[in-house]
Amino acid sequence: MRASRLLSLLVMLVLAHALDRGGALAQTAETAAVITEIKPGRGRVEVKPAGGNDWRPARPLLALRAGDSVRTTENAIAVVLLSGGRGTTRVEGVGGSFTVPGAAAAGQAQKAKTLMEASLGYLAGTTKESSQAALATRSTARPPVILSPRNGRVLPESLTFEWLGSRLTRYTVRVVGPAGPVVERREVTGARWEYPADAPALSPGVRYSLQVTGPGQPSQEAWFEVVDAARARAVAADLASLDQEMGPGVSATSRAVLRAGLLAREDLLHDARQVVIVALAQDRDEPTLHLLLGDLYTRTGLTALAAESFDEAQFLLKK
Repeated sequence: MRASRLLSLLVMLVLAHALDRGGALAQTAETAAVITEIKPGRGRVEVKPAGGNDWRPARPLLALRAGDSVRTTENAIAVVLLSGGRGTTRVEGVGGSFTVPGAAAAGQAQKAKTLMEASLGYLAGTTKESSQAALATRSTARPPVILSPRNGRVLPESLTFEWLGSRLTRYTVRVVGPAGPVVERREVTGARWEYPADAPALSPGVRYSLQVTGPGQPSQEAWFEVVDAARARAVAADLASLDQEMGPGVSATSRAVLRAGLLAREDLLHDARQVVIVALAQDRDEPTLHLLLGDLYTRTGLTALAAESFDEAQFLLKK
C-alpha cells in the first residue's frame, strides 16, 4: 500500500511538471494511449482530438484520450500504446486510421495500472546521434565530458561509466569515496569503463565521485550513488509489473520507451539512458528515442548533447 501511495504521488507530481512545461499534458489523468513510435517517411502522421474537426501533425510521446484519432498517409507509420495492458496498435500507409477506444475496464492490478500511468505521465511531459557516434567526432584535445552516471542514483548491477572523448586517448579513471580513492585504472582506452568485478564493493547510499582525466587535460568529475538492494529489487518488480501491464505484442522500441520513462520518474537517469541507448542501437531512425534521450541529457546538464538529440528527432520527423 505504501508503494502504491508513493506512485500515486509521483503521478500527481508528473502532472504538475507537465503543466509547468507549457501544458504539454493538460489531460494526463484521462490518458488512454500515447504515441510511442512515429516515422513519417514520405507521408504524414496526424491526430484529431475527440469531437474536433481539425487534423494536426502528430509528435512523439503525444498523449491521447479516448475518441482521439490518428491517421497516416503514404508510407508513414505510427505505433500507439494503449493503457490498461491492451498492447499497441500500428497505424500505417495510405488511409491508415485508428480511433482510441475508452480506457480499459477496472480489474487489472492497481499497482501495474499506476506504474503505467506514472510512465505515461513522465513521457507525455517530455517535450542522436547515439553517444557512441558522438564520441568519434570529438577532438582528442578536448577534456572528456562524463555522460553517465552523472550526478544521480544508479542501480547496483549497471555500473558502466561513459564519457565523451576520443577512442584513441588513454584515460585515468578513478572512483573516489568519502574516505579517499576506491579504485583507479590507468591507460583506459576508449570512452567506456565497467566497474571491475574484483574492485571493492560500493556501499549503498554513499556518494562517490567518478573522475576521468586525459593526458594534459583537467580532470572531469561527476558524483553517483548506488541504491540499496531492497530498492533495486522494488524497481525490478515495478519494471516487471510495467511489462505485464503493457500487454502482449508490444515492440521492443515501445517497451524501451515505457521502461525508460518509469526509470527516469524514479530519478534513475543513468539506467533510463542505458535503456534508450540499447534501443537506439536497434532502431536509430525512431525520433521518439532521440527526443527521450535529449530530455535525459537536459536533466543531467548536458545541453549541447540534448540539442543534438532534439535536432535529430526533428530531422527524422521531417524526412
